Amino acid sequence: MSMIRANYDNKALLFRGKTLFDSLAVSECFASEGVKDKELSWHHLVTKTGVKMTDHPAVHQLDNWGLSADSQELERLQSVLSRKRKAYELDMISLEELKTTSRFAEAFEKVEAKFGGVLPDGTELFDFQKECAAFIMAKKRLLNAMEMGLGKTRTSIVGVAADDANKRIMIITMSRNLNDWIRELKNLGFGEDYILLSNPSDLHSTKRIHLVSYEKWANEAGRVVYRRKEHTECPHCRVSYGGVFKRHLRYCTVCKMRATPLEERWSDKDMPKECPGCKSDWKSGQHICSNLIEQRLGRRESRICGYSIIDSKKPALYQFYHNGYDACIVDEAHYIKSGDTRRALAVRRVKTRTKVALSGTPAENGTEDLFWLLGWLTGFSYRYEDPIQEAAGKGQPFQGYGKAGYEHFREFYGGGKKRAVLDIDSVQARVSNHEKLWKVLDSIMYRKKKLDSDVQAKISVPKPEMHRYHVNMFQAEEELYNKMVKDFGDWYEMELMKKEAADARGDVYRINTIEICTWMRKLQQAASCPWVFPDYDATKGVKTAKIQYLESQAIDLLRRNKKMIIFSGHKETVEYLKLALDNVVFGKRAEFIHGGVKKEDRWKMIESFQDPNDPLSILILSHRTGAESYTLTEAKSVFLFDLDFNGKRIEQCYSRAVRLGQKDVVDVHWLMNVGTIDVNMHGLCLSKISGVNLAIDREALNFEEIADEFEGDALAAAKSVDMEQFARDMLKSGTSRAQIA
Repeated sequence: MSMIRANYDNKALLFRGKTLFDSLAVSECFASEGVKDKELSWHHLVTKTGVKMTDHPAVHQLDNWGLSADSQELERLQSVLSRKRKAYELDMISLEELKTTSRFAEAFEKVEAKFGGVLPDGTELFDFQKECAAFIMAKKRLLNAMEMGLGKTRTSIVGVAADDANKRIMIITMSRNLNDWIRELKNLGFGEDYILLSNPSDLHSTKRIHLVSYEKWANEAGRVVYRRKEHTECPHCRVSYGGVFKRHLRYCTVCKMRATPLEERWSDKDMPKECPGCKSDWKSGQHICSNLIEQRLGRRESRICGYSIIDSKKPALYQFYHNGYDACIVDEAHYIKSGDTRRALAVRRVKTRTKVALSGTPAENGTEDLFWLLGWLTGFSYRYEDPIQEAAGKGQPFQGYGKAGYEHFREFYGGGKKRAVLDIDSVQARVSNHEKLWKVLDSIMYRKKKLDSDVQAKISVPKPEMHRYHVNMFQAEEELYNKMVKDFGDWYEMELMKKEAADARGDVYRINTIEICTWMRKLQQAASCPWVFPDYDATKGVKTAKIQYLESQAIDLLRRNKKMIIFSGHKETVEYLKLALDNVVFGKRAEFIHGGVKKEDRWKMIESFQDPNDPLSILILSHRTGAESYTLTEAKSVFLFDLDFNGKRIEQCYSRAVRLGQKDVVDVHWLMNVGTIDVNMHGLCLSKISGVNLAIDREALNFEEIADEFEGDALAAAKSVDMEQFARDMLKSGTSRAQIA
């Protein structure tokens, strides 16, 4: 009887003969006896059967063919299988079931013993924070999805630090959040036991906690060394003509003086105006000059200048990663929802025993956002079924990872196909098979909301009051918007004609998606900041209807010493609103924050805004920059001047004011121009929020409640209005596809 070697890799068991003849015999045995590849996979062995290795059908078939598997190797495989099954059972148990075990009780006791007292800042951990920390310690894999402002940062630190087995801990966060993490580390007693990673050598530090920003961890741009600036003229006599100043020698032939090298370096914010090499204009955003210059080497020819302002570029820190960490915390984990981004790839490089992902909005656009996040937490193992292949039951190999896994996850849980923006005329939750998704999330996600009874008993954050206001545009802005819709329609009609002509010739012609998105942005701008278009006739009215509404609200609020924040998706709108609202009430200032404002200036503004006696009373923020990290609880009203395609980002925007520390009811005003893309985006936001709420919080959007929040001129003119019907009419009052095509 031939002896067969039994081994394994990360996907399946491997049976191989010691000779080529025996290996071929194994393949023939399995093919003839119907032993499928999937029956040898870890996924099948762990999740589908409880059979021992010695009783596996494949082993029996080998015996029948006179091919005996090595018994010692089978024992080794059995011990590996037992460990995997034990880990799988722990993975699959729900948090509620885990809470009843001794494992959780021991973890909770350790959390209580180490962090149960009064912290240096005079506060104590809430019961729900201790509970979450204990789950981290007991479960080893957790999505900390507590709502914004409920203390995810300190809870996660406590959860990993209370476990003595976590000798070295990595924390990955956004650079703007580093100060928050450092403050909590010091408050929890780790002020001398953390390091900020900036160089590869820092990865070997003996400090227990290693803190790094996404920018440093994932991006090479954070590790670029820029070139020193060069003298283009003599710094002594300022002569540069005729080649009298030898730049490469830093020597002037006129005054016979040598120029000392400059220590100042170029940067992304300080590019040269002209190329130091060829003297041509420097192309914006480039690091290397691509201008063509002529040279004579026997004959006239052209070459690219090639002058670079980069001295050296070092690999991103994640490329130096080693398996020296026991636990990893990833802050703002929704940033890894796109699996092929550099940021997501860098995070997935980290493999530790304990993993914690933090996100108050784990799914922003839809349930498909959860795939890569759950994948990192679980290692893309047999942790959860591939929903499509499991439902099909065709016996295909498990495919719960990679792009195929993502597509299956999106198709099964994401509510089917995406809806076009211009087709949005009602609220439809974008989610499907949510009961099965709940089972997955029950075992890995800890969710707490401000309105939960056990949270409200400790933290009182009043529920915000929503006002969905529909504005009738003034003549000038309506004329511009209608013209923009017509221009979009003319362009689209021309594209359809090109496509029909191509089809007639037998060619393929695709309408450019990027061009369509560009037109959509133009429609957004026409509804938000029409003054940026040359066709806008300001003689028919300088102010837009939204700005007039905003001014009237600002005057009322500021006279009552109540502060307000405004959000817009357009830089032009953000800057213009500052000019329009600054000193709208004498002595009350307005400022703006968008991506172009320096971080140190942002924090100064926020500090001033949070001071109730400071005259800074209106803060205007962009969606992208202002949706996260900032606490603006001095604001008593939030105005969404325009909307974003990301529904959960809108929630994050007004959560800057509706969070821990807010004592008053915050009024949230959604401003929409009737008959414009504003209304379409409102419906899209509600659809996305509804789907995510159903998947994450198990509560569908209450349409009757939303209907009561609608306001507008139509209501004021009507004597008796059916609010629900009015809301449905408003959701249909946007720009339809029929107007374009």
